[in-house]
Amino acid sequence: MKLLDRIAPTLEALSLAGLGAALAWMALSGRYGSFVPPSARLGILMSGVGLLACALALSSRLEVGEGEHTHGEHTHAPASSRRGLTRACVAILAALILILPFRVSPSELAATTISARAADTENEAEADTGAPSENNPSAPPASADGGAQSATPGGSQSGGGAQASSSGVLELTTENFAAQIEELTFHGQVHDGQRVELTGFVMSEASARGQASIPRLTQEESFAVARMAIWCCAADAYAIGFAMQWDGAVPAADSWVRVRGTLRLRGTKALVIDAESVEVTSAPDPEFVIQKR
Repeated sequence: MKLLDRIAPTLEALSLAGLGAALAWMALSGRYGSFVPPSARLGILMSGVGLLACALALSSRLEVGEGEHTHGEHTHAPASSRRGLTRACVAILAALILILPFRVSPSELAATTISARAADTENEAEADTGAPSENNPSAPPASADGGAQSATPGGSQSGGGAQASSSGVLELTTENFAAQIEELTFHGQVHDGQRVELTGFVMSEASARGQASIPRLTQEESFAVARMAIWCCAADAYAIGFAMQWDGAVPAADSWVRVRGTLRLRGTKALVIDAESVEVTSAPDPEFVIQKR
C-alpha cells in the first residue's frame, strides 16, 4: 500500500489541475457557447482558476506531509489513499468529458426536452378554429372591453415590437430570435404578410410534433425551421421556430438553412412561413439563442 499512498495524492493534484485547465480552456476558447449562455463565461473561468489553485495547494503539501505521520495515522492511510484515488478518477473523467469532441444534433437535443403534448393539442384546436384556446399562454391578453389586445403597425406593441429593416424585411438574428418569436406569437395579426429572413436548423415533421413552441405541421407544410433556446444551459434547451410551406425539396434533418419568405397567420400567431427560398448554410456561432426572463 506504500506505492498507493504515494501515488494517490500526486494523481489527485494532477487530476484537479487537468480539470481546472479544461474549464479554463472551455471559457477562453469559446467552446462554452455550445452549452451555456455567454454570461456564464466568467463563472466557468473562475471555476477553472479555483481548481488550479487547489491543485497547487495540494501539491505543495505532498512533500511536507511525508515523514510526519505517526504510526496511528499510518493505519488510516490506505483508506485515505483510496478516497484520494477515487476523487482523482472522478476529476480525470470530468476533464475528459469536457475536452472530448462530442456533438449532439439539435433534433436529438430537442428530443430530450419535455414535450408538451397538451400544449400541442391546444395549438391544433387554435389552428382549426382560428381562435386561441382558453389555456393557451401564447394568446394575446384580453383588453378591458373583452376584446383581444393587439397593436397597430404604426403604434407601440406590448410584445416588444418586431423591427423590420428599411427594405421592409424582418430579419431574425441570434440576438433577437427568441424575442421576435414571442412578438410573432402574441401579435401575429400585425405581422401577417410581412417578409422575413432567418437561419435555423431543419426539423422533420416527426421531430417537430412533440415541441410545444413549434406550430403543428399540416399537409401544407413539409418541415419546420427552428433554433434551440436556453434559459441557463443546454439542459433546459427547447426548440422554437416556424412551420414551412415550401414546394422544393426538403433539406436533410438537422441541416442549417437560410430561409426567406412571407409570414402567414394561423389562429393568432404568425409562425408559418410561405418560403420563397431555402438555402443550405453553415451553423451560426453560437447555435443557441438566449431566452430572457
